Amino acid sequence: MLSRRKFLSRYWRNDHSKIALIFVAIIISQLFAFLEPYLWTRLLDGFLRQVGNTAKFPTESVYFAQVTAIIVLWIAAAFISRMFKNIQQYYAATVADRVGIRVFLHAFSYVLELPMRFHANVKGGELFRKLTKARTDVTALLTTFFEKIFQNAFTIGLVALYTFSMNWRMGLLLIAFLPPFLAITVVMTRRIHRIQNQVNRANEAVYGTAVEAITHVEIVKAFATSEHEHRLAARDHRISHRHIHERTFAYQVLTFSQGTLINLSRVSVIWYGALLLFRGQIGFGDLVLFNIFTFWIYQPLYELGEIYAKYQEGISAVDRLQDVLAERREEVSLPSAYIPTKLCGAIEFRRVSFTYSDENREVLRNVSFKVKPGEKLALVGLSGSGKTTVVKLLLRFYEPSEGKIFLDGRDIRRYDIESLRQRIGLVLQDNILFNLSLADNIRYGSFDAPDSDVVSAAQRARLDDLVAKLSDGYQTLIGERGIKLSGGERQRVAIARAIIKKPDILIFDEATSALDSHSEEVIRRAIQEVSAGVTTITVAHRFATVMSADEILLFEDGRVAERGTHSELIKRRGRYRELNALQMRSGKYHRPTVTVHEPIFSHATNGHVGNQKIAHDAVNEAT
Repeated sequence: MLSRRKFLSRYWRNDHSKIALIFVAIIISQLFAFLEPYLWTRLLDGFLRQVGNTAKFPTESVYFAQVTAIIVLWIAAAFISRMFKNIQQYYAATVADRVGIRVFLHAFSYVLELPMRFHANVKGGELFRKLTKARTDVTALLTTFFEKIFQNAFTIGLVALYTFSMNWRMGLLLIAFLPPFLAITVVMTRRIHRIQNQVNRANEAVYGTAVEAITHVEIVKAFATSEHEHRLAARDHRISHRHIHERTFAYQVLTFSQGTLINLSRVSVIWYGALLLFRGQIGFGDLVLFNIFTFWIYQPLYELGEIYAKYQEGISAVDRLQDVLAERREEVSLPSAYIPTKLCGAIEFRRVSFTYSDENREVLRNVSFKVKPGEKLALVGLSGSGKTTVVKLLLRFYEPSEGKIFLDGRDIRRYDIESLRQRIGLVLQDNILFNLSLADNIRYGSFDAPDSDVVSAAQRARLDDLVAKLSDGYQTLIGERGIKLSGGERQRVAIARAIIKKPDILIFDEATSALDSHSEEVIRRAIQEVSAGVTTITVAHRFATVMSADEILLFEDGRVAERGTHSELIKRRGRYRELNALQMRSGKYHRPTVTVHEPIFSHATNGHVGNQKIAHDAVNEAT
């Protein structure tokens, strides 16, 4: 882990000139602020206590002329001090905020590049809380440093130097209470820091639980679990409150101790100063000045508890953020990575195995298969058999534990990751849509696509009826996660989003499994149209949705148990036929409507009539 200074220096690197200006403004502001009490004491001793001294002030005009000169200097010093104070605060606030934004944006981009292994093991709400808290706490940390720590340190040094030059005994008395003051401050703020870490963790848990419940509000409502979620949130808040109670108590102990020491210091300065005044060793104005200096030294130190708490909170946020940034990012593309502009779509898995790093179970075992350009491959099997893992490996969400994957004859690891994914269209069972317009959801990932492409993709995905019903057409907001749309409509939007990329490989991962028969038929027809001539991989539970594929792989326990066309697998009377018959008996087998004009999957080498016959024969054999 980098030191905090080195970590933060990456983000203020472009603001060195402004930071230098902040320090200069602090020095000038405090020097002129120091003149104000000095001029007051000179006014007090040199003029106010000399009223009636005709030797020094023979006339009223002479007296008031000199008093006015002091007042003008005082006003000028206050004006300059205030002006540079404002400059300091303006640049401190803007620089600190800019650094906080850079920290957030860097961490946000970094998190998006972390591998799926990381995201599978964290709550999104907790992670987002870390990022947002780091942004606000780093901003507060830098603001505190510029406006409090450096400024107060400079002020204390200036006051101590001046006091010792005037009277070293008074200087010693002025700082006599510093050791116990600093000791109790360090001890208590360390305790506050430890508690603050617990508060941060508790608040992240609160945030994670609440965000997860709100994000999945449909499930919460459907299962009537709002009371359960309320109890979880209340539990997390109780834990957070308990830690905040401990922190508040520790902070009150700190401020009480600090306040007591400050009062003892001021009383001691006045008591000893009165003795020196009686002896004629200092003037009355000096006694007033020393009392002011007591405030100048101990008031910043009194604020040290709050300053140190903010400092530790910022440091804690930096440390926790560095823990995230210490995670290894997704494998970076090689410097000489191949950037494809077009893929033929030839895919080969060669003896591929895969195991999640935090599990002992082997998800894929020695899987090998080939897909020719333009072919349709179907992956079927029970849940957990390894089908979707094949898709994740092809998209390079994960890397194989063993074996290799080739695309157009080239090792997939030699491809530029982003360019590779841009050539692949993906439609999932539960597609995430955004609270944007329909058009913006379709062009997500293809942001420069013109409106004509959006309309074309929507038409090919059979969204015409939906667009006609929407009040603002393509500009209609569809709600968080597409909540305003039906399941079938969301799937068609996802298909349009895949189409607009003009992909060379299409992947449908359980794209119709959660739909009713009518919606499934509409989606299937859209799929068959857009997949014509494109290498297609379809992951499915229902065998009826894939029976016209060029090849079907049946997965069991991470292995390819059987392979072949639908009719070939039915004739073998193996596991595929058994599962197929089971689906038919359970009513999960929906026979698709197959017409000469709309084959389930069109392919350059297979006529649609042939596909229809294969599907028809397969159903007859299965029954």
